[in-house]
Amino acid sequence: MTQTLLVNRSDFADVALVNAELQELAEGFIRLSIGPWALTANNITYMAVGDMIGYWKFFEPMDYGIEMDRSEKQQWGRMPVWGYAEVTESKCTDVPEGTLIYGFFPIAQSFDMKPVKLTPIGFQDGNDHRTELHPVYNGYTFVDKDPSFAAHRKLQPVLRPLFTTSFLIDDFLADENFFGAEQVLLLSASSKTAMGTAYCLKQRGNTKVIGLTSEGNKSFTESTGFYDEVYTYDTITDMNPDIKTSVVDMAGNGKVIGDVYDHFEENIVYNCMVGKSHWDGAPPKTPTLGAPAVMFFAPDRIKQRLKDWGGEIFAKNLAARWLPFCDSARDWLTLEESHDVTDVLKTYKDFLNGDVGPSKGYLFKI
Repeated sequence: MTQTLLVNRSDFADVALVNAELQELAEGFIRLSIGPWALTANNITYMAVGDMIGYWKFFEPMDYGIEMDRSEKQQWGRMPVWGYAEVTESKCTDVPEGTLIYGFFPIAQSFDMKPVKLTPIGFQDGNDHRTELHPVYNGYTFVDKDPSFAAHRKLQPVLRPLFTTSFLIDDFLADENFFGAEQVLLLSASSKTAMGTAYCLKQRGNTKVIGLTSEGNKSFTESTGFYDEVYTYDTITDMNPDIKTSVVDMAGNGKVIGDVYDHFEENIVYNCMVGKSHWDGAPPKTPTLGAPAVMFFAPDRIKQRLKDWGGEIFAKNLAARWLPFCDSARDWLTLEESHDVTDVLKTYKDFLNGDVGPSKGYLFKI
């Protein structure tokens, strides 16, 4: 038997830890022991946009020996997380037992994959229902074959997926000359994706970097040094409304972005909608003045840059920002690790309720 966490797709606070029966491992497959993996606010975003982008499709309950009927399958889902896993059983000669891999997993004790499209550093999962899904989320890395995992190994699940998005946002905005903006305003500025974006923008130095966050997170956000100025959701009107501004919205809160549009009006020259850290906030309204929101989907930008640069140059450019950012995390991030499912459930509820401080990172294994 193996355990896995299910989430009610219409009520994220309703979760269940259930047992699934392990079947005999099929030919060509590997069996993984999952963990450690990271829990971040980004995982909540995966669920909030799960139907729109397809995150619920990666690890559907009925496909892994969990007893439930079709209506229950539609009600429950498995939230994906980023992390490590070790091969404990293998019927794939190219991926032996003991291999450590990194990638996208369900919250579970074990998981079966079918490695296909193998390269010297990784593979794609060939499970039938996953072959049509985006390859960025369907790709797995052999940790010991990829030198980028040599340093900051524990930080990787917590920061790497988020920072990759940060790097791509910065690259995209710079490629578009910031849409003529004099400053970039990041909402939910204490989120790790926003901090990574601010870090990249600050290193580039082409534009002013402004953060917007809660009163409780303002001091922390300022202390990182990634922002030129930091404001709170209650002090939006203190910003100069006459500056052409590109917005990067990690919050997805309709009231907050509505207040930003009301303040800057036509001086919002671009609104890059990235995340939904305020997952239960009101949906945004269509603005009457200022550029409308455009969704940013990081995997599509990766595909474009791999085409433009090739894999080697992409990795080099990413590493030039990633490694120094990880070095900076020593000053502002504290990692907490646990193998206790009670801690998993508590931390998950804290993320849902917005009660997790920005200076924490969480690694788990159940």
